[in-house]
Amino acid sequence: MALTRRRKDFLAMLIQRYEQRRRPVHYTDVASDLKVSRWTAYDILRRLEQDGYLEAVYETGRKEGGPGRALVLYRPTRKKDPARRESAEDWPALRGRLLNLLKEKRQRAREIVGELLHELPEIKGRLAKSAYNLAVLIAHLGEMSTSGRKFLSEIIARARHPEEGLSLFTGAAIGALLGGAVSGPVERCIKRLQRQVAELEPGEVHFLASFLKEALER
Repeated sequence: MALTRRRKDFLAMLIQRYEQRRRPVHYTDVASDLKVSRWTAYDILRRLEQDGYLEAVYETGRKEGGPGRALVLYRPTRKKDPARRESAEDWPALRGRLLNLLKEKRQRAREIVGELLHELPEIKGRLAKSAYNLAVLIAHLGEMSTSGRKFLSEIIARARHPEEGLSLFTGAAIGALLGGAVSGPVERCIKRLQRQVAELEPGEVHFLASFLKEALER
């Protein structure tokens, strides 16, 4: 049975949590990430389990809802939605590489921008392309003061939704860049990023927003 967009979002978020912690995930964590009730999260994860996308794990030693009830956690099975395979399987490696690159060459903005722009034409997949365009913009801001980067981080933290945070960051970054020369390639990255974020699935937006937050904090 084909997954609805809503179920894809829940599956994507659970897989992201699982890959970060390498342990089964409780439904309340997914509910918190997606800002829904815990009962909604539980119901959808149960349906994903019934469809073979998730496996329930009963953790002993902890109680839920009263005596005698074990804590129910979930982990992904090998059955993954093909439409989001790129996000679930390729994203951790790409995210790690970009974060390391941004950290190692923070004081050499031109070098990293050039490297990313050189690789960008070969990058496949909408999430990966969005991440590269976002990394170019972050790198271009690499020579900002610590207070400037803190200001941008606070903007992201105040956003109520991931897509809002990305939009606010893009707008704030454009404003910060207006004080200096913005090269044609960087300007095109900004425009592509704005268009690509609008086309991403909500689960992919969560991946991208998490990447942005971590990159600015490093």
